Amino acid sequence: MADTRGTILIVDDDAATGELLSEYLGGKRLAVARARNLDEALAELESARPDAVLISMRLGEADGLETLRRIREVNVQVGVLVMAEQEDADRAKGALALGALDYLLKPLDFDYLGRAIEKALAASAPGLDYAETPIAPVGPLSPAGLLYTLALEVFRSTRPLSPEARASVGTALEQAALAAMQRGVGGEKAEVIRALNQVRNMIRFAQDLGDISAETAGRLDEHMVRARRSVGLS
Repeated sequence: MADTRGTILIVDDDAATGELLSEYLGGKRLAVARARNLDEALAELESARPDAVLISMRLGEADGLETLRRIREVNVQVGVLVMAEQEDADRAKGALALGALDYLLKPLDFDYLGRAIEKALAASAPGLDYAETPIAPVGPLSPAGLLYTLALEVFRSTRPLSPEARASVGTALEQAALAAMQRGVGGEKAEVIRALNQVRNMIRFAQDLGDISAETAGRLDEHMVRARRSVGLS
């Protein structure tokens, strides 16, 4: 489609839902890529380079939360929205802790979906980090750029962690860094400060527990100082 504003990846094994969303998003001048399962979703992330992702909580025998986790391993910034049945509402809320921007209950409220899509597009732009292709965000000295860099360094530091270390502090550290970045895009200064304080505390915990080295903690602290100063903190 010519003159599109971006690409949305729909991860849903229900063909009817996929067609309905494709038609709606096309009317919003958005291109659509589709995947029916985790493997197809990861392949589309690489080939289509979407600007935002819509994930169904139910993917046949697979789980939408696991798909979200795997997407976050590939891309730390793309805006992700989760779609869920009414009975899955509590689990959908858990997606927020894994880095999703929002969740939507079916049947979808398309007015709310439209606003959520715009939020997701804003959160993922500019400069996505796909796999091992580092792309510097526009305006690297801006608060948003510094928060992006902090989140990227956090994910680079947590990737080598053991399963035990990831379970104790790694995942929480990643989530806090993502929250700071996403709230920064939205201009939510109070939430950015809260998330940055959590990142700082988790870095200290990780070092004290021996999960990360003093060198790694020092490098993260340098990025933390720059990010905090960018939002008026010492």
